[in-house]
Amino acid sequence: MARHLRRLSAWSLALGIACGAAAAFGAPRDTPTPDSGVTDLPLSDGDVQRVLYLSPAQPVAALVMFTGGDGVLSIQGNGAIRRDGNFLIRTRQDWVKRGFAVAIPDVPSDRSNLLGYRLRSSYGEIIRRIVAFVRSRTSAPIWLVGTSAGSPAAAAGAARLTHAEVAGAVLTSSVSRPARIVSETVFGADLDRIDVPVLIVSHRGDRCGSTPPSDDERIRSALTKSPKVEIVLIDGGLPPKSNECEAFSEHGYYGVETETVDRIAAWIKAQP
Repeated sequence: MARHLRRLSAWSLALGIACGAAAAFGAPRDTPTPDSGVTDLPLSDGDVQRVLYLSPAQPVAALVMFTGGDGVLSIQGNGAIRRDGNFLIRTRQDWVKRGFAVAIPDVPSDRSNLLGYRLRSSYGEIIRRIVAFVRSRTSAPIWLVGTSAGSPAAAAGAARLTHAEVAGAVLTSSVSRPARIVSETVFGADLDRIDVPVLIVSHRGDRCGSTPPSDDERIRSALTKSPKVEIVLIDGGLPPKSNECEAFSEHGYYGVETETVDRIAAWIKAQP
């Protein structure tokens, strides 16, 4: 029990530092440059949702990617990402090379972070706006993909949107148990409303207290309307160089990024 609390404390400390960084950085206010792939989607009251969109010539699918932690990426107007260590974000070009378009949203301009916000209906409407933007760029199937604390956002989006809007969801290193800072879990995302295929991915060695691979079966059982649910477990990798709830550990598929991307990509491509 003490060891478990130390893990959560370490993650909470890291997130606390991240929140301070988020407040310091704020949402980017620079103007997107031509051909950067960066778009500022207008929201209410003059706020914007910044999205980085990268795509091959003919994408097989488009992936809206939800990062973990506090959600802050600090996407710059030229397409650079200041905080790009997250598994999905650091592999963004790997997805493009495999034929996928990727849409990466930052924190909306009126917020300093996404903690406690990902399951709100207002954020669900922002996800709908992002999906509509992606649809304006491609006719390919759109998937919502989340990792760690981003998994509740992907799940909630799939629960709120129609089958015509999104083709499926991928939940990686899913937060299934609340921590002091990250309180939202996939079980708060109306999993029983999701009616599209769902892939659940975990690293078998993930030691983060909020994302135990043993909870994957509980997640699958809750997806009662999904026509297809599968679980993929990843093994191996490099020795961690971050704590167990951060990106450069088994939690973030450190050292097995290629295998993880390949297995997710193959599963999505195999769906009708």
